[in-house]
Amino acid sequence: MKSAIVSGLLFLGFAILASLIITHNDSVARWDLSGFNIINGSHIKTLDKILVIFSQYGREVVWGGIIILLLIFGKNQGRKTAVLLIIAFLILVPTGYFLKDEIDRPRPTPLVLDNLLYKAPEGEPAFPSGHSLIVSAGALIMLLRYNHGKQKILSLLLAAEAITVMYSMIYVGAHYPLDVVGGLLWGTAVGLAVIASSNYMTPVFSRIDSIGKKKS
Repeated sequence: MKSAIVSGLLFLGFAILASLIITHNDSVARWDLSGFNIINGSHIKTLDKILVIFSQYGREVVWGGIIILLLIFGKNQGRKTAVLLIIAFLILVPTGYFLKDEIDRPRPTPLVLDNLLYKAPEGEPAFPSGHSLIVSAGALIMLLRYNHGKQKILSLLLAAEAITVMYSMIYVGAHYPLDVVGGLLWGTAVGLAVIASSNYMTPVFSRIDSIGKKKS
């Protein structure tokens, strides 16, 4: 119940933020542009290479790999967590594209063109950030569902990875800060909704438990 309530509040927060973006609220737009210019303008050569790698591989490669590893080596709890991740991502990918197309926010333009280190697909709108959607939902599900003993180490590392990816999308010039915040709100809202609905996934989880017993 608590997860469902928090999820609803996050969806509401996203709706409020999206309405401010759609109506081109001047104060919000100025703050967002200022934040983008500060983060995108604070370049360090060594950091450039690292954050470009996070931007390129921190979504599909990392989280696709995590799902595969959990399914193969994660035992019962890991496989259940992988199922939740798959469901969340299957919801987030189409809804993310739908929201981008409906809100249709242009990508930012760096003050210095050399600070554009990551080129998004041609014509793809900015809000909400697709990277932020996936990594925030993934990190939340891992922290809440894969957190016993040594599992917590992996979940905390992935939470740090998610934060780095979200920051990197502003740093490399692909998103405004509020694009990332929007992705964070929608991603965590969907992640919590999936966790709340896991009570209705007993047949799937029972099947995973039975597979685990056979292997042991």
